[in-house]
Amino acid sequence: MLVSLTGTFLVWKQQYLWLVIPQARVEFIPTAESLSIIAEAIDRQFDGNEILSVQFASHELPLTLLTLSDERFAYLDTQGSIVDQWQGNGRFEEWVYDLHHRLLLGDTGLNMVGAAAMIMVLLALFGMIAFWPFRKGFRLGLLLRSPGRAHLLLAHRNLGIVVLLPFLLTLVTGIVLVYPAQTEGWLLDDMRRTEQYSNTMTEHLDDISGGGSGDWLPAMQRAVAVFPDATIRSAQVPGSFSGYRIIGLQQNGEWSRQSLSRVYIDSEQGYMDIRMDALRYPLIERIYNTVVPLHTGKLNSFVYKLWLTMVGLGIFALSTMGLTGFVKKYL
Repeated sequence: MLVSLTGTFLVWKQQYLWLVIPQARVEFIPTAESLSIIAEAIDRQFDGNEILSVQFASHELPLTLLTLSDERFAYLDTQGSIVDQWQGNGRFEEWVYDLHHRLLLGDTGLNMVGAAAMIMVLLALFGMIAFWPFRKGFRLGLLLRSPGRAHLLLAHRNLGIVVLLPFLLTLVTGIVLVYPAQTEGWLLDDMRRTEQYSNTMTEHLDDISGGGSGDWLPAMQRAVAVFPDATIRSAQVPGSFSGYRIIGLQQNGEWSRQSLSRVYIDSEQGYMDIRMDALRYPLIERIYNTVVPLHTGKLNSFVYKLWLTMVGLGIFALSTMGLTGFVKKYL
């Protein structure tokens, strides 16, 4: 019940930020020129070694999210000025996310959520089996006819069949998000070690270098040039660990907004060393990359967000009726 409600809220996190942050309601077009202004402002205000990642402002949400060391975060406006800074779950929407993902209990809560989701997969499948002998009762509908336990169980059983497939989708994708390293290791590690896989990352590089070509603006322009019609979504700044500007993009045809297409450009000498094309990943990896947008609703589709909302509320109702029916058995 808790996870379904918090997850439903998080589907609309962007709309919540529109309401509470005025800078989230301005017009913004994410071009190499406009995003380089933000990146240069970040360089002036923060040390490169404390910046873990930059998720750039978009047309839909013109706020840049800066992830810093020691679980610190910041929102920046379209000029790179700091709108807000916080640590951990210090903002309401981040507190809700922490509650949804970790029950506010850190890794212990994360494992509890993952274990609960795996158990729920089994319960959903057993529920489908339990429904079959009583399938003729489906015609009686989903609404409670009375608060009695028999009617609770009937409505619970019928609603469970309606939300079964989307419920399994949210459960399986949620399990993957709880255990991403384990899932990637199982599905993708062997494939990623092949020479064929790595060779694709050195194709279609440009041959530009020197003369400031590794600065933010030319680096972003070059990233868009080797990925025509793509939108810049993120960056990792050069520091003591790596001298690259790693620029992440979303191409037309990519579901995920996680910047899975990337270019690595040396910040000092300017050469482009790696180009990762998410549309050319093997099929199993492209399927894996749909997990985040399917679970979170980040598909730039109002209809899908609405569908996920109805699923979340349906799961909440299903859980409420199941719990109530269980308690009534012992009263």
